Amino acid sequence: MARTSAANRKRIAEMKARARQQRILQAKRSGKPEIPDRILKKLAALNLPNNAWVYSVCLDALMRGA
Repeated sequence: MARTSAANRKRIAEMKARARQQRILQAKRSGKPEIPDRILKKLAALNLPNNAWVYSVCLDALMRGA
């Protein structure tokens, strides 16, 4: 696997942050939530423990499948 320089990692992180901000802004403009209701319902049905890491991992998995 190719090594990534520190400058390139920083650039990639900035690009991801910019994309995240654009998604949030688009959701605010359209009035559509960033996380669809059906995914929130699936998360609620999982009865996850009160742990931010577990929640974020499950949310990422559900969003990839969406």
